[in-house]
Amino acid sequence: MKSIDISIVTYNSQKWLDNFFSSLQSQNYPLDLINIYITDNSSTDETYEKLQVLKDKLSSEFKSFYLEQAKNLGFGAGHNNNIKKANSSFLLVTNVDLEFEKDSLTQIVTYAVSDSEQVASWEFRQKPYEHPKYYNPVTLETNWSSSACILFRKSALDEIGGYEEKIFMYGEDVEISYRLRDHGYILKYYPKAVCWHYTYEEANQVKELQFLGSTSSNLLLRMRYGGIRAIGKGVLLYAGLFFLPEQFPSQRWKLAKNFVDIVQKAPHFLLTRKKRKDVHYKFLLWDYEFIRDGAFYAFSKEYFANPPLVSVIVRTCCQRMGYLKEAVESIKNQTYRNIELIIVEDGTSDANKFAASLKSENISRIEYVPIPKSGRCIAGNVGLAHTTGKYIVFLDDDDLFFADHLEVLVTELENHEAIDACYTSAFQVSTKVLSKNPLKYKEMTHDVIYRQPFSRCLMWYNNYIPIQAIMFSRKLYDTYGGFDEELDNLEDWNLWTRYSMEHDFKYIEKTTSLYRVPYHQEHTQRRQEELDAYYQKAVEKQKALKIEMTPADVVGCYRELSGSINVVTVSREGVKNMIVRMPFLYRFYNLFKKLYHKIRKWNGN
Repeated sequence: MKSIDISIVTYNSQKWLDNFFSSLQSQNYPLDLINIYITDNSSTDETYEKLQVLKDKLSSEFKSFYLEQAKNLGFGAGHNNNIKKANSSFLLVTNVDLEFEKDSLTQIVTYAVSDSEQVASWEFRQKPYEHPKYYNPVTLETNWSSSACILFRKSALDEIGGYEEKIFMYGEDVEISYRLRDHGYILKYYPKAVCWHYTYEEANQVKELQFLGSTSSNLLLRMRYGGIRAIGKGVLLYAGLFFLPEQFPSQRWKLAKNFVDIVQKAPHFLLTRKKRKDVHYKFLLWDYEFIRDGAFYAFSKEYFANPPLVSVIVRTCCQRMGYLKEAVESIKNQTYRNIELIIVEDGTSDANKFAASLKSENISRIEYVPIPKSGRCIAGNVGLAHTTGKYIVFLDDDDLFFADHLEVLVTELENHEAIDACYTSAFQVSTKVLSKNPLKYKEMTHDVIYRQPFSRCLMWYNNYIPIQAIMFSRKLYDTYGGFDEELDNLEDWNLWTRYSMEHDFKYIEKTTSLYRVPYHQEHTQRRQEELDAYYQKAVEKQKALKIEMTPADVVGCYRELSGSINVVTVSREGVKNMIVRMPFLYRFYNLFKKLYHKIRKWNGN
């Protein structure tokens, strides 16, 4: 274990201190290797007095404990005051409105020590609300990191000079992330190190300081890291804020004061612009990275005493080792810790050595099964036959899980006994493949195509669940079997249809996986032609399925399906009800009705 420094900045933080330090004392990391550095930014409550009491009480437990009070110059300035004093190889910057899980420090320091010298920081995963920004599911690299709880390589901080003190609060973490990247460093997100961060009192809460600080910082960062267009768009975005409904008192007046401050700081940011032209810094409206669904999906503190075994089936075939290694790495990165991995290789045994060398703390069993060239369905069925887990999920070799994929799905299935399958949102990633060996590619777009709550009737019409996005109970496989081996495409649609005939699924609006599609038009067209060729065959398979329904069920299914596949649906009954509510139309309707009956009577005579 290495000695580490912890930098803490407080301001009116009295209510958080006991729980924060209690969680720090509970760490399985040796406390006598931890140096505490605290700067209090002139709190107006009893924070500083309480910190003095804590220092007297806890100093003997830690290697050292430094405390001082300073003028409130902002979050970054407070941490810079601590950074100047710190001298360990790694420095943890953290808020106090959070609590650490018991193994958090051990997890992240162990990972950081073994990582490349080019990596400058490792961001903790936050709960109950995970930060929704995108990160690479394989490498865990990210374009920017939250400073709510993050471990830095101290030498990297010394090289760039710490935080930008012209930013008072909010946005300083993005700025230091961009500056580290501008100096050639890599940033990582490490989801196995968890802190419980109580930054929001409720989902979608709007905080005045965050709203004002983050919007002004965004414009200043555009001046340092963006081009002319990015800066111009930022000014227009800021102007647009004045037309929004006020979410807190005097919002427009405070935005105007903020803009004066932005103008005053602009020369500093424009004169210290980025150095590297080969690094792209994103500005997506007010965000700095595209967002995954589920920003306010709440994780629970309740853990499984005995987490059920989850079987992950990976289908692969010849000359796809690059894809396979990435898929398996995304499984190794899972926060869920009881996984059975079944690799089925169709047609070759190229992956034999790779599978034999696999080791991971969260994968309890690995089985590699090579088979003669047989196709996707048979490969899937071979994988299913080798599973022993309570729950089963597929991950084809060119798909990836985000780190919380299995955790989310298992939690939902365990907490909802009436549900036998659960699925989440997934990115469809159009991918330009530059080289297959070694695997090199460029991700062009990330789109969520399906956000469809479970509809049994719609499932009969078309498939809206990507294969890697769903986890199902083993009893479905035991009862209904695996893939129909006469289908080599759309086999998953047929499987979900059979599984959902008498069993309910549940949709979770959180993006936890991705699947790749070709970027080039000719490849996309060829893929679609293959799917279309199998569509009629899959439909014929659907016709063989039988289900009992009451007349009311049939009507409900029709309405559900009609509402899902039509942009506008108006029933005859709906039109009539609308007419009845409008006197003029109702009189016209009655007149037309009488005329219609008279014409019918005349024709009858």
